[in-house]
Amino acid sequence: MAGFNILTVTQITSYLKSYIDENKKLSGIYIKGEITDFKANFYSGHFYFSLKDSNSEISCVMFRNFAERIRFMPENGMSVIVRCDLSVYQKACSCQLYVYDMQPDGLGAKHLAFEQLKAKLEAEGLFDIQFKKTLPQYPEKIGVITSENGAALQDIINVLTRRWPVAKLMLTPVSVQGEDAPKQLCAAVRKQGTDIKPDVIIIGRGGGSSEDLSAFNDEALAREIFACKIPVVSAVGHETDFSICDFVSDMRAPTPSAAAELVSPDINSLRQAFDDNLEWMKDFLSKKCDNYANILSRFTNVKHKDFTDKFILERKRMAEYLTKELIFSYKKQFSKKQNAFSAGIAKLDANNPASIIKKSVCKIEHDGKPIKSAEQTEIGDKIDIYFSDGTVKAEIKEKTLGGISL
Repeated sequence: MAGFNILTVTQITSYLKSYIDENKKLSGIYIKGEITDFKANFYSGHFYFSLKDSNSEISCVMFRNFAERIRFMPENGMSVIVRCDLSVYQKACSCQLYVYDMQPDGLGAKHLAFEQLKAKLEAEGLFDIQFKKTLPQYPEKIGVITSENGAALQDIINVLTRRWPVAKLMLTPVSVQGEDAPKQLCAAVRKQGTDIKPDVIIIGRGGGSSEDLSAFNDEALAREIFACKIPVVSAVGHETDFSICDFVSDMRAPTPSAAAELVSPDINSLRQAFDDNLEWMKDFLSKKCDNYANILSRFTNVKHKDFTDKFILERKRMAEYLTKELIFSYKKQFSKKQNAFSAGIAKLDANNPASIIKKSVCKIEHDGKPIKSAEQTEIGDKIDIYFSDGTVKAEIKEKTLGGISL
């Protein structure tokens, strides 16, 4: 074979790999195809699959650092668009695509991830009605998980103040959007369920974009809500918005205000029902008394040889005794209901949010401008402190940052 240039297998495969790798037209290319033979390696985290169309098929690999970035789980039969580099796998001398981005063809990745998680949790039974807990009729403590600065909290407070002011609102403040929001929401559900232990929990936020609401589509949060022993009402977004949190909670409300109405009875309706019951008792006892009086009247007017005066007198005394017992029973029941009503009014007054806020809140100003943070003050500033019962002028001698831990 003298005079011939003899190559090894490795040399030819290396040449092919170099030739393709140096071709810029084969780097950063977009390819559309249908996924087949998909495998996710449990240990390495890499994705192995093929892309095919009606005539051809090519092997693909997506390494772990890229696979972790996509928001959905690829499946066989799914049409996708990938961004990749074409190269040669030298050991088998086969061309394959090294994928570093993937998007569903015609369906958003976030929506697809939402639908996949929803289907997964539904198959596990987390949405089954048999696991839904009943809301308490007259809650004494109502837990709330939301932002302490959001409109949702104010909406809930306004409704509860109007409908059921006797309940205590137990707030666990959290971030409702952003990267850290799902972890905070999970921790808040655990805290409410194990430490605070209210009668019912409202979790939610005001409306927003699908990105804003994404924290409530977290799988870990769904499992925390399902495991919670206390009834949970989801109030995420507006009426047209749905989240995983809505499906796994014991009840879904379209808005935070609607959630507050679901968990609270109307105290005015209860008062009216109480008054109606008292009137009914009065009428009932009055009719009973009239009935016995009529019976007594008939006995005194009957003239028959078998009804002696003694018999009539005994019946008359019995009627008088029963009449007195009924009147006594009525007065006793009325007094008990009246005492209960007075106690309820006293409890309402004691838990009135307006009274509590009036006693515990003050306003601080510096040069006529309100101060909401220690960072707005300096040593030596003279400030005005306005309480509900008077004004105090003071000078700042010392300042330490840190604040109150909630």
